[in-house]
Amino acid sequence: MVAWIALSAWCAPLTAQSVVLDAPPGSPLPSITPAFSLVAVGFGPLRPLVVRLQVGTSPDFVTGVLVDSILVTSDTTVAIQVTRPLTSDATVFWKARVENASGLAAESLIGGPRLVPSWVTLISPNSPQGNSEEFRRPLFVWRSAAVTPLAGRWRYDVEITSAGRPEQGISGLLDTTYRAATDLQTNTSYRWSVRATLASGPSFVAHSIATFLVSDPMLPARTLLYQNFPNPFPSPTAFATCVWFDVAEPGARIALDVTDLRGNLVRTLIPGFDGQRDFVAGRYGQGAPGTGSNCDNRFVWDGTGNDGRTVAAGVYLLRFQAGRAAPTFRRILFLGR
Repeated sequence: MVAWIALSAWCAPLTAQSVVLDAPPGSPLPSITPAFSLVAVGFGPLRPLVVRLQVGTSPDFVTGVLVDSILVTSDTTVAIQVTRPLTSDATVFWKARVENASGLAAESLIGGPRLVPSWVTLISPNSPQGNSEEFRRPLFVWRSAAVTPLAGRWRYDVEITSAGRPEQGISGLLDTTYRAATDLQTNTSYRWSVRATLASGPSFVAHSIATFLVSDPMLPARTLLYQNFPNPFPSPTAFATCVWFDVAEPGARIALDVTDLRGNLVRTLIPGFDGQRDFVAGRYGQGAPGTGSNCDNRFVWDGTGNDGRTVAAGVYLLRFQAGRAAPTFRRILFLGR
């Protein structure tokens, strides 16, 4: 009887080794330093187990390897915390290999693809249509992806630019809001950016999608036409170009046209569909407060003529006339469709 039991044990098949590696749910991942859970089965009592975790941007793990770490453990169920931040907005895959002291080894299935969250996302002002701010010291708001405390705290550098030139900035912020330290100029286009940095990794910079500006609530001292924006157009964030103009007291009859370089009429903007010709003193062309846009759709040019057809790419003129005053011109560069 004893011999039969021994023979049965000798004939029983060995338990196959298997490795299951799971990432936290959700896409994008909930953190740029995710914690993986690993379960190893069939490795017997020999210890330790050597666990190798790899995370990369390619499923072959030959190139684009972001994490390649080794853990020595006695447990068959392990939580593996990634402390090196994964690349912002990258698509990643993962796998693990487990080997025991006798050389028995197995690999998990390849996991993914999953998206890594953005390190930093600008919230306000950051409308794709641009923003019009009422205060000359606007509040800037952003957020960052979750990260394990083992990777350190986020630190931020904020920069405000105009026409590519730095206007204001601050470094080493720990908060995710910043109010401009000094007054910004009214009726001027600005952009802003945030550089997010962790002690354990490189930095990442997020730029505003479009421009913002500070509106001037005071009545203008003189009638004038501003340079249209964006110029040239269309741009990655704007289908049409926006036109701003001021009308001083006591108001004026306005004519606004787009012409070619020979002066031939291409498109009449004022009077528009509403027929308005006479304008009281004020500032025109800005988006209405609360709309998230710095452009009034009544005063835009989308690159079409009065016949509705798209014109050829090239240089055009914006012709503005208030009453009997001499016309004012601004050059428009249309890139075509």
